[in-house]
Amino acid sequence: MKKHREDSHVFIILICGLSLLFVGTFLDTFANYLHNQYIYLIIHTCFTVGSILFIIGIILWSNLTKRIINELEEVAHLDSLTRVLNRKGILKEYEALAKKGETFYLIICDLDGTKLINDTMGHLEGDKFICNTSQILTKLVGRKGHVSRIGGDEFLIIVVDSDSQFVEKTIVSIKDKIYRLYLEKDFGISIGYAAHPVDGQLFEELIEVADTRMYEDKNKHKINTSILG
Repeated sequence: MKKHREDSHVFIILICGLSLLFVGTFLDTFANYLHNQYIYLIIHTCFTVGSILFIIGIILWSNLTKRIINELEEVAHLDSLTRVLNRKGILKEYEALAKKGETFYLIICDLDGTKLINDTMGHLEGDKFICNTSQILTKLVGRKGHVSRIGGDEFLIIVVDSDSQFVEKTIVSIKDKIYRLYLEKDFGISIGYAAHPVDGQLFEELIEVADTRMYEDKNKHKINTSILG
């Protein structure tokens, strides 16, 4: 609401400036016929104040336009459901880190049991499962990285400036907290990770390595589930 008021103020300033310039121009056109000793003072005031207001309005308009563009760009990089980064957003973060030559880890997470939740509890509950997961990932990763949702129930995380012990500890915490959302054997999360630049320097290379490890983890989960079942 506050932003809308600020935006309207910009338009008001611009309109006032243009109006004064218009009045000044109009009076200047007919000044010789009005025979008023104050007319040129009024014209000068209209042009001066109008020009000042118009310039201020243009500056504010430029700032407003820049802010809107930044907000649109931000929205374009966010997932509409979870409000974490989308694939485009995480790719941008990856490119920035890779360009700097940073050491980081790329983690792929795939939820187990989302389809079962959708089929038995409804899609709203499935969306809730995905949103709760994004919140857990964001909280655990914190300022050490970036969380994104790159598919229906698939997440991609970049962890920056951390060793493998932190990554492995984080993965254990993620698995534990996701499992606690639904205390049943068919629900959980499969995770795989790759290190940059050890496992690859290209985004696709790291995705392939992390994906392979994630499916290995998923197969272990299936085996353990069948044994427990």
